[in-house]
Amino acid sequence: MAGLNWTFEKLADYYAHPTFEQFVLNPIIERLLSTCPGSSIFSIGGHSVVLRISPTIVAKVSLKAGDERLRNEQALFELLAESNCPHLVRCHLHASDVSFLELIANGILHDRMHTAKPRPVLAWMLQLSHAAACLEAIGYAHGDINPINILLDDNDQVKLIDFDHSLKVGDGLYVGYEPYVRNFREPKGGQYGVAGPATEQFALGSVFWYMTRGTELYSELEGHEQVDRLLDGIFPTTDPQDPIDRIISNCWNGHYPKIADLVDEIQVVSGLNLQTQNDGTSSQGQEPRLLCEEYCKMANLTLT
Repeated sequence: MAGLNWTFEKLADYYAHPTFEQFVLNPIIERLLSTCPGSSIFSIGGHSVVLRISPTIVAKVSLKAGDERLRNEQALFELLAESNCPHLVRCHLHASDVSFLELIANGILHDRMHTAKPRPVLAWMLQLSHAAACLEAIGYAHGDINPINILLDDNDQVKLIDFDHSLKVGDGLYVGYEPYVRNFREPKGGQYGVAGPATEQFALGSVFWYMTRGTELYSELEGHEQVDRLLDGIFPTTDPQDPIDRIISNCWNGHYPKIADLVDEIQVVSGLNLQTQNDGTSSQGQEPRLLCEEYCKMANLTLT
């Protein structure tokens, strides 16, 4: 994935379009681009911009200075520091309004699904579920699992990204889009229920459906029809004799008390070994951190 390869001027022109609410771009974006040789804008999101600042490192910068969503993600990275989960994107260092992350350049799951290569679906299911289980282990839910937030690395393995909207298990869930969340006829805490195993496995089940079918759940329906089906808990027919279909149905119906139980079932069905720790020594992990510290000094950033 080549990325946008935009300059700061191109970004400024993009957000100057009248379709956007006008705001002042975070000055840190321009500062990093001007101080890091060869850097460019790699991608943009709803609240942040990702800068490629080296062949292996990106800087995720909040579009507006002081955005609490990026700080929320940084706080979660601090809690995850000891887990070393190989299927969550790695944060090397963070500063005010900036997170320095590993570069995963092979694109999102949508991109991968449009290639002709074989799909190791069971391996992806196992890796993605393990990523969610790592969050569950510290009392959090990702809250926005969908194909846009799933990247593939050079080894065709899953990396779950974007924790801006992650929240504690038990909090009301208000972020997401069908078919990776669902409304309820009777209120269940948040707009999309209470964050936890039920909401996470529902999202996972819909991602697994996409991985196996190549089209998203109810993509053939108009928006209101899709919402109504999900409101009423009406799902496509799955084959109970097919182990993947059985897991998908279980996820939609909240069968697993914990995401860790889902991981266990996928591991039994697949017979695959699960990598639970990142490869490499602690000194190898320190190298990108030291490089990021240099970038912070060059751009006069405040470490947090």
